[in-house]
Amino acid sequence: MSSPEELTFVLGRWLRPIVIVLHVVRRITFQPISSREQEATGPNR
Repeated sequence: MSSPEELTFVLGRWLRPIVIVLHVVRRITFQPISSREQEATGPNR
């Protein structure tokens, strides 16, 4: 059985990249719509 320190180290090594990826995905998905997309979906004149 691993010691708590080893377990924390292994979990930290696995979780840190996952948290970084989730952060990047969240920033990409919640980015505001570009102005070109707004014009395409906006009211036609």
